[in-house]
Amino acid sequence: MIHAEPSQRLPVHPRSRGMLARFGPSNRKVFPWVLMAPTLIILFGIGIYPFLYSLYIAGHNVILSKPYLPRIFVGLYQYHALIQDPEFWHALRTTLWFTVQAVFIEFWLGLGLALLFQRSLRGASVMRVFILIPMILPPLVAALIWRYMFYPGAGLVTYYAGGITRALGWGEIPFLSDPTIAFQTLIFVDVWEWTPFMFLMLSAGLASIPRQPYEAAEIDGASSWRVFWTITMPLLRPAILIAVVIRTMDAFRTYELIVIMTRGGPGNATTTLNVFLTKTGLEFFDASKAAALSLIMMMIIIVMSFVFIRVFRSRTEAAE
Repeated sequence: MIHAEPSQRLPVHPRSRGMLARFGPSNRKVFPWVLMAPTLIILFGIGIYPFLYSLYIAGHNVILSKPYLPRIFVGLYQYHALIQDPEFWHALRTTLWFTVQAVFIEFWLGLGLALLFQRSLRGASVMRVFILIPMILPPLVAALIWRYMFYPGAGLVTYYAGGITRALGWGEIPFLSDPTIAFQTLIFVDVWEWTPFMFLMLSAGLASIPRQPYEAAEIDGASSWRVFWTITMPLLRPAILIAVVIRTMDAFRTYELIVIMTRGGPGNATTTLNVFLTKTGLEFFDASKAAALSLIMMMIIIVMSFVFIRVFRSRTEAAE
């Protein structure tokens, strides 16, 4: 490596030398902030600023179809209007019921598959690939596939299911036109798509459990059921907490599946908070009410996550 002689080095401007001394690696207090500055600017642009602007919009009267109206400060009026709106409470109940059913079924199916694949099975690697395919598909693509499969009279599922029901003397099953059946159809598709996520998370959790407790239980002659509840489940709680919290937040915000398959119908049977938010902001152009609703949804998700963490932490401390 060729080094320049001191006499051949380019002179450093005093102002540049001062900037290096103030913001360069020699200043250990300032230099880390200089390195993080691009990331902080991006986070502010895509996260903090939209959140602050949502607070501003929710506190004013902003209707996109009437831009000529002055933006009057209304305080908490939009939140009060939502609380008084029956459609909001119906969408909230639908969202919570959808989230509870979907996450409950996905958790137990994912746990069962994770326990099954913990054993040495022939062709397990190939079967894992097939199990994970639904999770790899984009939600929009998965929703379109299942919409066409449940299409009345022409879909693959409706064709074969209709053949079976007609043979039994029943009519065709209205998968997407009956309120109750349409809701359960959405849960079925969501379970099909996101059970692999639970399977993946819980499989990683099972792989991290040490073998010593199982060996001690085998020496003591404990049954498989007792080993599952006294060893596997307590040691699997951290993985369960992460998987359930992430999946709950995601299920609570489900949008593409519902809009593509039912568009919130029939009627408003499958209208969740996200669908109600879209209709409020993009169909009725009530930006203030939509912003207030988005902030309420954020608070609900935060409270749900906090409750999950407190419950799991208290049970873990009690078990210890």
